[in-house]
Amino acid sequence: MKRFLTLAVVGVMALGLASTAYANLCSYDTVPAATLLFPFMVYDYENGDSGDTTLFAITNVSSEAQIVHVTVWTDFSVAILDFNIVLTGYDVQTMNIRDILRDGILPNEDNGANIWEAENWGEGNPAPVPFDDGPYSRFNELWDGDLDSYFLNQGLDEAGSTIVLDCDPDDWDSSPNNYAAAGNIPSGTLGLFETYLKRSQDADKWYEDCDGDEIDFDNDPWFLTRDSGPVWLYVTADVVGACNKDLPDGDINYYNQSLGEGLIANNVLIGDVIYTNPGMNYSEAMNAVHLEAADGFGGTFIDEIDYPQGSTFYLRYHGDQDPLTFGDYREPLPTAWAFRYFVAPTAEANTWIRAWKGGTVFNRIQDLNDGTIATENPDDLYANSCIPYTYYAWDEDEGVNASEGGTPPPWSEAVPGAEPIPVPNLLPLETQEVAADQFFLVGDPAAGAFGWMLFVWPRSNWNGTNPVELDYYQTWMGVKYAMFGTYTAGLEGAVMGNFNCDSDETLPMLGLMRYGFSE
Repeated sequence: MKRFLTLAVVGVMALGLASTAYANLCSYDTVPAATLLFPFMVYDYENGDSGDTTLFAITNVSSEAQIVHVTVWTDFSVAILDFNIVLTGYDVQTMNIRDILRDGILPNEDNGANIWEAENWGEGNPAPVPFDDGPYSRFNELWDGDLDSYFLNQGLDEAGSTIVLDCDPDDWDSSPNNYAAAGNIPSGTLGLFETYLKRSQDADKWYEDCDGDEIDFDNDPWFLTRDSGPVWLYVTADVVGACNKDLPDGDINYYNQSLGEGLIANNVLIGDVIYTNPGMNYSEAMNAVHLEAADGFGGTFIDEIDYPQGSTFYLRYHGDQDPLTFGDYREPLPTAWAFRYFVAPTAEANTWIRAWKGGTVFNRIQDLNDGTIATENPDDLYANSCIPYTYYAWDEDEGVNASEGGTPPPWSEAVPGAEPIPVPNLLPLETQEVAADQFFLVGDPAAGAFGWMLFVWPRSNWNGTNPVELDYYQTWMGVKYAMFGTYTAGLEGAVMGNFNCDSDETLPMLGLMRYGFSE
């Protein structure tokens, strides 16, 4: 595929220099991180300013300037656009995915002057240094005192750039300084992005069973019938050593520490996301997924079958390389989640399950395949119903339906003791939003259903018996509670286990290691 833009960002620091121990590594938490994942975004091409869109923000909480490499991905994990932004000390950049996908506008920061002009470069510094650092800008008319003494008295480091920012426009056409000069992304390229983002709607879609045969269901799941509506996508933002044009899914040098141009381990970013629909007059907000970096994550796996020792977030894109040279050092995501649901048709209320998933070992997750995978532009997509998640749905009286019966899973016993029936894979894409009433809930959803769900992904749902081709999943899950035309509210799920960090976190022991003290 022809790449349009490529970007990256910040400091040539030694690995781990800015890796402050804010939290327990491999523990899902919102702390300053080296990578941000915005796991689910939505944009409505058809309804313009009145339709769904997503705002997202990236904040540099350190006093040092940073380079951030942003990548936009489709809902079946094709990287279609990347760009670099430079965040000065204590800086924040807010973006609207509509501005990027519809208008072709990329963020360009010059803070009222050209930070790349030679007179603003440090002596002997081969790259420009941002001069207008926070938290108090030199152009801030509300502050005219001595900045040096102010910071000494307030206990906050004055923002600066002791590192080299390798984004010189003379050397890098990926420098953010060149975006405005080049103008907006051409309409033809924007049309190509739209084509890729709508492929999960336009492609022929079908289901495959565990034997490679097509499955027919009495009622077509949403995956087969979705042919329009807002597109789904996700975004990653990585702290990097230099502005570059490397895409994380295809350029191995993105993970080459010896070059100093790709990923670095500065845990300095926080992020958030806002979903809004002006036409419906509602919005909701959530934190981004914060992925810390540490040299304890070695960037390779020892045994594909028994335990992925050293699993990392980007491992699927560099795992066959020498771990001493190539690695991302980002903590991996969990493999089991829990959340509450409600379905109340009379009140026009429903719960929408949001799920992002990626592999650990293979480039592509194993429960979604396509007929022309080499071209990244499939003519058809088929969901493999043999290797996905296991789920349990309880009502408020502890009645339960499950997709874990039968051999091999997933199958469901609609009536205990009855012949298991195939269950459609309702979460086959890399990111999606699916109504809870699509799943096997207890009782009749048409009459209302209330309870909670437990989702368990590979390998937390198989312990020692999984096939060789089974990937180690990394996942994020959340919910949207919606009363149509009135409000929405969004929540992250609760983490129940992470096999990628602890091989004991498998069924039936999920969560049991966290009970606390015992006599």
